[in-house]
Amino acid sequence: MNAKELEEFRYDVAHALLSKMSKGSQFQYALDRMLQLLALYDEEKLCEIAPHVVVRQNKPKDKKKLGF
Repeated sequence: MNAKELEEFRYDVAHALLSKMSKGSQFQYALDRMLQLLALYDEEKLCEIAPHVVVRQNKPKDKKKLGF
């Protein structure tokens, strides 16, 4: 099997395995893979690539504490 055929075979196997998974399992698998990829970035780079709705911002500390 040459390199191109091997790549196509890998794709076919991956597609077949993913198609047997439930939608929830597919999502969890994709999420785990994204976490692996994002672990390579530092906080500054994550802030650059993150959508604006999830960019971490320092919230002002509430002087009135609740709970313990």
